[in-house]
Amino acid sequence: MTPAFTDEQKEDLRKWLISEGIELAGSVGFKKMTIASVARAVGVAVGTFYKFFDSKESFVVAMMKDTEDRAYAKISERYTDGSIELEAFLELFRENFRPENNFMLRMHLDDWVWCKDHITDGSYFTNEADTKKVLELLPHIRGIGKDADTEAAANFIKTIYAIYQNRETFFEDALQRNVDMIFGCIFHCLKGE
Repeated sequence: MTPAFTDEQKEDLRKWLISEGIELAGSVGFKKMTIASVARAVGVAVGTFYKFFDSKESFVVAMMKDTEDRAYAKISERYTDGSIELEAFLELFRENFRPENNFMLRMHLDDWVWCKDHITDGSYFTNEADTKKVLELLPHIRGIGKDADTEAAANFIKTIYAIYQNRETFFEDALQRNVDMIFGCIFHCLKGE
């Protein structure tokens, strides 16, 4: 018999599952991560896992959303009058593009291929999903130029992920400098320069 959980215990367990999933995905990847390994890491039965997530795919989406939500929460904490200056936004957003803060930067290309093949609900890996996220953020950022090229800025973000997916072909010591340069390009795209 499955133990009864309070609402607070359910929320804590859900967060713990996501946290352990992020750790596992960061070390073994999505493709190799199993529901059983996540459940075992948390000390629950596989059936308990399925009370929270109906599939591995929905679990992966929850992990990605959790990573995004934490990044956006840090940014929104710095809002004044419901917005933030472009430079401050990019400084905080840049923090999300360090492997220690974003497990998706620890993924390899085969894991991204797995995601694109399995996450087909339109929440990720589509230009429409990316456009929606950009449009939700833009009204909160002061200093966006009238000639801003948001599509180029979004492509630069995707470039960062592509670099990390293929990191074994890059000079590791230069990766962070490359990402910093890309963020400079993102600034100029959004400033409209």
